Amino acid sequence: MAIFQKTILDSTSPNSFATSTMPMMQHIGEFTLRDGNRYLDIKTNLITGSAMLSFYYWGYLYNSATCFGHAGCYPYDGTTIINKYMYNTGATILTNIYKMAAPHNLCLKFDRGGSDYSEGKINVFISVHGLSLARVDVTSFAQNNTAGQYY
Repeated sequence: MAIFQKTILDSTSPNSFATSTMPMMQHIGEFTLRDGNRYLDIKTNLITGSAMLSFYYWGYLYNSATCFGHAGCYPYDGTTIINKYMYNTGATILTNIYKMAAPHNLCLKFDRGGSDYSEGKINVFISVHGLSLARVDVTSFAQNNTAGQYY
């Protein structure tokens, strides 16, 4: 579901600006991270080697405080991701953006810092730049205690 719309102005059109409207951010899910699990891995349907991506996330987890941040990356061929950055505030943070082994789905990994009692929600949004994909979907997610890549 797109929560904002933006208008793209394309100055490459001769003698005028062509405009198109596209989703600015898409809500890809609200995820629960509960007692006994430290990590949350999210696998998307994005299998790409040429798109700039922005992620936004926020939420609250009891006993793990707030979660707020944004991240960006440029997935490249295979499992390579270049120009990856993550900006986090709060105790629960995004620690990795990775691509799994073939077929190279893009994944996100959150860490709440411990596996003690907790419950709450993390909302994740995505903005895709330069890719004609109608919708980004979550294909699976896992609450776990695996420090490395889950997928």
